[in-house]
Amino acid sequence: MKCAVVLLLACTVLACATATPPPAPAPAADEATLGAIAQLEEAVAQQPANTPWIYILAQYHDRAYDAGNVAKWLSRLDELGWEQGAAAHDFRNTGALPNVRTAIAKLDAREPRNNRARAAFTLANQRDLIPEGITHDPVDDVFYVTSIYRRKVVRIDRGGRVTDFTAEGQDGMLSGLGVHVDPQRRLLWVASSTAPEMRGFSPELEGRSVLLAYDLRDGRLVRKIEHGSKETPSFLNDFTILPDGSLLITDTVRHHVARLGPDATAVEEWLPELRFPNGIVLADDPRHVYVADFRGITRVTIADKTTQKLESPKLLNGIDGLALHRDKLVAIQNAIGKARVLRIDDGSVEILESQNALFELPTTGVVVGDELWFIANPGLRSFEKGVIWPREKLSDPVMLRLPLI
Repeated sequence: MKCAVVLLLACTVLACATATPPPAPAPAADEATLGAIAQLEEAVAQQPANTPWIYILAQYHDRAYDAGNVAKWLSRLDELGWEQGAAAHDFRNTGALPNVRTAIAKLDAREPRNNRARAAFTLANQRDLIPEGITHDPVDDVFYVTSIYRRKVVRIDRGGRVTDFTAEGQDGMLSGLGVHVDPQRRLLWVASSTAPEMRGFSPELEGRSVLLAYDLRDGRLVRKIEHGSKETPSFLNDFTILPDGSLLITDTVRHHVARLGPDATAVEEWLPELRFPNGIVLADDPRHVYVADFRGITRVTIADKTTQKLESPKLLNGIDGLALHRDKLVAIQNAIGKARVLRIDDGSVEILESQNALFELPTTGVVVGDELWFIANPGLRSFEKGVIWPREKLSDPVMLRLPLI
């Protein structure tokens, strides 16, 4: 054994003397990454078939520039029949290396391909918009879209013409997230929270969120609810509007659903014990609401807040936007594997759109008639250390329309 080690060292010295200089060593993993890896490995040891945890473990090994373990855990997903592919942005550090590239290719080959969505229009000259939320006003037949980076709301007609509904940072708007029309009261509600990617970010804004309501007839601000602080952070993300005009809002940082009453001046905790809640939608039967958190989807009875987790043989983890069409859920899944659009009916799950070449982390969508309208490529990963990429590296957002019948 000792001789073998000496021979290996000698060969290494000879190679260094005759070959081109080796690449610079990979950066050392930080303590937080190493700590997360240790926790995830312990969790996977207890639940060796928990594929979402295995996928996330592979992601953390990528952060640690550990290609061997990335390939190992991606190969384990292949053995378990993983059908969600592997998103390129999850493996930026090691994805080009041969062993990781091979493992990713095997996963991607198993992912079902469904391409029914068609481009409705391109948002020209909006490369740095970085859109997130989308809603439709059935009265004026226009869309409203929020902007992560520009901190505003834009109005888009059916031809794709874009105009500002609010100015950048108007009324204290932070990163624009969830947005919904209250057609009965002719209001446009916007959820807005501090994100380091937004223009004008400063540490003093950390942890803050704000809910804004605008009169759709004249654009006037009619309600403003501030929430959270640097000391008690909040991240109001998405919401649904109840028949009485109150809002149920997911707070992703506080891991709960909050409520804003029709005449309230502050939000209050409504449903605790979720895990990074995100999309939320009122059921056709308005006695119930559906909430997506990282672990799946929960059906909640509004009157008494009893909950029922939706069970399915397919993964419901990592869902962002939730919508409803003919009493069936339509979900955009973007936080685990490759992005896809799902239709969920009790335990039945149908993949409506996957392996779309335009997909770059789609977030939310809105049902208009019998179609889902959503932006294929918001550009949420278009940042380097909090700084947006140069304009020439960005892409114009593309609005897709996906038939639901």
